[in-house]
Amino acid sequence: MKKLYIYFTLCCIACGVQGQDTVKCFQRIKNSNPYIRMPFMIDSVNNHQKGFTMDDYLIVPQCSKIKNASAEDLEKVKTDNGTVKIALDTANGGYSVYNYFFELSNSDYVKGKISVFSTEKVKITVDDKEIGKRMSRKDSLNAEAKVDCELTLEPGGHTAVISLLCKNDRPEAMMQVVAVIEKTAVSDVENAKRGLALTDILTGTSPYSVSMTDDGEYYMVKYYTGTFGEKNKYKVEVRRTYNNVVVWTSEDASSVKWMPVFENVVPKTHTLYYVKEENKVRNLYFINITDRASEPQLICENFPEGKIEGFAGNKNTLIISVTDKEDNAKDDLRQLIHPDDRIGGWRNRSNLSLYFIDRALTQPLTFGHHNVSFNDYAQETNTLLFSINEEDVTVRPFSKNTLVEMNLSTFEVDTLLTDSFISHAKYMKAGKNADKTALAKTHILIQGSGEAFGACGAEVKKGQTPNIYNSLLFIFDRTAKKAKPLLKGFKPSVNGFKAVADNQIFITTTDRDSVNVYFYDFDTLYRLPLDVDIVGDFDVDTEGKHFVFYGQNYNRSNRVFAGNLKTAECVQVAYPKETMNEQLALGEMRVWNFKHKGDIIEGRYYLPADFDSTKQYPMIVYYYGGTTPTDRMFEMRYSAYLYTAQGYIVYVLNPSGTIGFGQEFAARHVNAWGEKTAEEIICGVKEFCKTHSFVNAKRIGCMGASYGGFMTQLLQTKTDIFAAAISHAGISDITSYWGEGYWGYSYSAAASANSYPWNNKTLFVEHSPLFAADKIKTPLLLLHGTDDTNVPIGESIQMFNALKILGREVAFVTVKGENHGIVDHKKRLAWNNTIYAWFAKWLKDDAAWWDTLYPKKEM
Repeated sequence: MKKLYIYFTLCCIACGVQGQDTVKCFQRIKNSNPYIRMPFMIDSVNNHQKGFTMDDYLIVPQCSKIKNASAEDLEKVKTDNGTVKIALDTANGGYSVYNYFFELSNSDYVKGKISVFSTEKVKITVDDKEIGKRMSRKDSLNAEAKVDCELTLEPGGHTAVISLLCKNDRPEAMMQVVAVIEKTAVSDVENAKRGLALTDILTGTSPYSVSMTDDGEYYMVKYYTGTFGEKNKYKVEVRRTYNNVVVWTSEDASSVKWMPVFENVVPKTHTLYYVKEENKVRNLYFINITDRASEPQLICENFPEGKIEGFAGNKNTLIISVTDKEDNAKDDLRQLIHPDDRIGGWRNRSNLSLYFIDRALTQPLTFGHHNVSFNDYAQETNTLLFSINEEDVTVRPFSKNTLVEMNLSTFEVDTLLTDSFISHAKYMKAGKNADKTALAKTHILIQGSGEAFGACGAEVKKGQTPNIYNSLLFIFDRTAKKAKPLLKGFKPSVNGFKAVADNQIFITTTDRDSVNVYFYDFDTLYRLPLDVDIVGDFDVDTEGKHFVFYGQNYNRSNRVFAGNLKTAECVQVAYPKETMNEQLALGEMRVWNFKHKGDIIEGRYYLPADFDSTKQYPMIVYYYGGTTPTDRMFEMRYSAYLYTAQGYIVYVLNPSGTIGFGQEFAARHVNAWGEKTAEEIICGVKEFCKTHSFVNAKRIGCMGASYGGFMTQLLQTKTDIFAAAISHAGISDITSYWGEGYWGYSYSAAASANSYPWNNKTLFVEHSPLFAADKIKTPLLLLHGTDDTNVPIGESIQMFNALKILGREVAFVTVKGENHGIVDHKKRLAWNNTIYAWFAKWLKDDAAWWDTLYPKKEM
């Protein structure tokens, strides 16, 4: 393997390596302590019986301090023929500490060496890990002044820091650095670009919620800040809409929400509320935001347990959801009364109550052993919509919802409907238009799947069953007790919706490989032109005028926007990870679709930042897990740019069965278990390689998780086009997953509608990769959390055993204590590195990383 030799100089005078190329890419931290003097020595030792040494003051600054430093705190190092000289202040004497840093960027797992020549005491770190030091002084930069440091660099960007402790008893300090590193580049500090790393996703500040006051005068944004290995920290900020200026912020009230603007309250106020536990007591606070935020006002001590769903008519009356808990998980003998009784908290039941703040009185609204869920409240009529969930495992989809309306003035109830395929309902909102006001008084908006209301909204082929995860929107006539679907022919899947004045509806959707917001008012339908690919959260005032949202693009982290729909204005108000994004070298993303048996199968591919069309690259193929499309999200656990940073082409496609492409397309997921999907993936990969000469067709890998892990295993039973494959939490036997997974049988309501092991053996056996394990020739990595309750770890154990018995190339890595997703930061990093190392071994013919992580053992 050819090595790239890179030589660079920090602070040095001429020495034996002069004449070699140098890279002028270093900066110095200005606020290094210039002078440290010896203390007055009262005693020769301290209370630990340790003598004083100035060496203790040679402390290397952390990378986070460097990365967060302002431009004023740093200075570029000036060189003279590759040499930087530090002029020491002999007049003042004492000691000085100087800190220098430079950046490294590598796309592969590499090993190398840094040699530091220094006349002064020196410490060297890379990414806060000390790799070498010498705590003695030298007279010149000869061989004795050399400190050799071994380097092991995972793909990504790295920060090397060199710190000197100089005694000011001679005119100059001298240092020189030489690096010999494979496939590595030293970045120019002023224009540093590097690939995306997992730590970029796990750390930093991101928005996670937005909300707006009813009248649109203020909006709120909630953020979390991640620090590697630590718990997230939370922050809330409130901005005035007309100028987007922050008027209130808090790091102590992450549960804060807006109180409704009550029309009968004069003067109008804008109030926040939140519940905080203090000394094991729950207290309710109000904060008046109008004309600058006041201090939090304690409104109620010993606030009852429960979730506040909203206010009922005035600021003294709250609707709360109260959970009655029962936990028998610790019983030595435990009788299960339902398939879901294994799931922690299944026996808990929720009911609704009113809580009167001024009287500290709780008024129950519902009572029983069925779960009750809040849907909506109408201030104009003082009525409440709630649903009652009744489980019935004998009939798909194994539960049904009854929608009920209660008049909170009289407690009279009206049972509106019962349907197994609806999820939740909201009131329509009246306005100035008389006809639309009448409609709002008689109709309700309901979200459900294609089988809701007798499948009146289904748009699938004969013999197909609608995918229950592909959601529609219905309008229900409460007088006639009938519903009809809105938006016939609308292909996006409804994620959620908000009704505002004059029956305007804002609908958040899974829209192909994006998440978009649509506006609908029974006359008009259009997609809001929001400047993101994935809308994370969206809110609008009750007049449908002012809005706020956050979202990300395929190549940019989450940003926050606010705007005015009437004037078509929209401004970016926050971009927390802008600095991080500017440091990244991100290649181009291109859309690429192909035709297959009359269908257009959509996809896209990502290129390395230094892409050269005359070269050939290994490629990784990624596809959807479950029935949700693989969208354009930038910051996610399988972000394409994590892999382009390591020199791969990444091809992402959304084959048959995914939602967001229309009901018929989504219905292909039902009772298929990958049959059509696998064919499309194989054909797509072959066609992609045929039409893109820069792909090395012999070096293609694939990966997926959960249902995507199942697809990974299934694909290997049908093709040999892949050189390596990775299945995380994949299903190997549909029958055992159906019976053992916490959601196995209930997920089957979508994936295996009305099919069971006893009535459709072909589906459960012939589509299970385990029963075709002898056909797998591709090196397969199985990854699984030991505590996975969704897809139990036995699914990987079975396939591992089979392939071992068959003598095939297989590896099985478990992640201790993790469930379906890997959450712990350190374990997540190790998990990601395992994926990277497996692909490097089989797609780059470089097993160094894998062998370092998992050395061969003869047992």
